[in-house]
Amino acid sequence: MIRSLFRRHRAAAVTTLALAALLLTTTVAELAARTLLHNRLTAVAGRALGKGTTVDIEGGPALLALFDRHIDAVTISNDHAALGRIPGVSVRARLEDLQLTADRSGTVTRTHADVTVPAASLQRMAEMSDGRLPVTAVHLDDQADTVTLDLGQGGLGQATLQPRLQNGRVTLHLADVEILGSPAPPRLVDRIQDTLTSRNAADYPLGLKASTLDVTTTGLAVGLEAGPTRLPGKARI
Repeated sequence: MIRSLFRRHRAAAVTTLALAALLLTTTVAELAARTLLHNRLTAVAGRALGKGTTVDIEGGPALLALFDRHIDAVTISNDHAALGRIPGVSVRARLEDLQLTADRSGTVTRTHADVTVPAASLQRMAEMSDGRLPVTAVHLDDQADTVTLDLGQGGLGQATLQPRLQNGRVTLHLADVEILGSPAPPRLVDRIQDTLTSRNAADYPLGLKASTLDVTTTGLAVGLEAGPTRLPGKARI
């Protein structure tokens, strides 16, 4: 009787130790898988949005994601990204239904991004490369949907811009330029418009296209959407 009880207790102890070892192994494997996924996706997101990009992986266990090469959704954020050639913007994007393919790349079914373009970024975008007429301040009118640039020291002139959506991009249309209260010379107007046009031309990452645009009291609020597209660079897991 005593031997039988001892054998049962010993068997229970062995079973408990085995289950604990299995649980520990599974936990370590899950942490390793999640770290691997996070590091690889952070590298991919960084190539799209630049340094400082953070990644949050949604869905089930990372081990399962590695096994079937599928992730439900990923949220990526960066407060110092570039939207085309507009620097210093804040981006929060959600990528849904990611498939990590065997050809060192991957695909995403849907992407939505909310972007905030602060006044300082608009100022840097509008600066002319020769620096002859610096942009010294930016004023945003959320009622008129306009952006006004102060040109030169002491308010020498002003340029009024109208943000627009054009072919899936945010563009800044030059509506009016005045120097000392009078219409600016055509050559100066052309130079400012050429500067704005050249910096509107770049494509956005992840196949995103601008779909909504609002002028706020502090900057521009832009919504972007993308359908099926490939992930940039090497996303092999």
